[in-house]
Amino acid sequence: MSNTAYLFIESLQGTYEAGGVLMLPILITGAFGFYFLYASWWRIGGDYFKTDVVKNVEDLRISIEKEGFTQAKKILSSKSGIVARELCYALDLVGLSAVEFQQSIFLRQMQSSRYLEKGTHVISMMARAAPLLGLLGTVTGMVATFNVITLYGNQNPVLMADGISEALITTQSGLLIAFPLTLLKQRLEERILLIQEQIELGVTIIANSMAEES
Repeated sequence: MSNTAYLFIESLQGTYEAGGVLMLPILITGAFGFYFLYASWWRIGGDYFKTDVVKNVEDLRISIEKEGFTQAKKILSSKSGIVARELCYALDLVGLSAVEFQQSIFLRQMQSSRYLEKGTHVISMMARAAPLLGLLGTVTGMVATFNVITLYGNQNPVLMADGISEALITTQSGLLIAFPLTLLKQRLEERILLIQEQIELGVTIIANSMAEES
């Protein structure tokens, strides 16, 4: 291990110890939050990063208008992602009555929404809990500082350093966890909403085309 890596690890260990007993809950909160965030990215798959998600619906519309449902399904089957998968499922229902189609799609969309949003509430909870734990660390650190002042006075700042370090480090750690979690959660929610809107738009196109053919 190089000297730089050793010094970095030693610095992290020193920071963790200076943060006091609340550092472990703060780190656990961050671990849970980022785990569920990564799990959501993995669940959404390539659709999280694709810039052409809306192209699936446009391809669906053009294919149905020019060549019909069968060709539209072939084109969508060659694509990856949740939007293409859900629209393929809707195309499999072509031939049902309008009522049966709407009922099946309604149930499917409820399932896909639960699938997409699974774990997002945990991310929100962890993003809110981290700074609160940091604030609690601030309070306990300041209490420890005042206890030192009560016992020894304020003539020796070295004695007060531990309490002040605990107050500042826990606050900093909580914010460092909450800030990226909040930003990435917002991006995740925007992407989930876009995916849901594209699925609904595609289903509407299929339903309208079925109504025109009947």
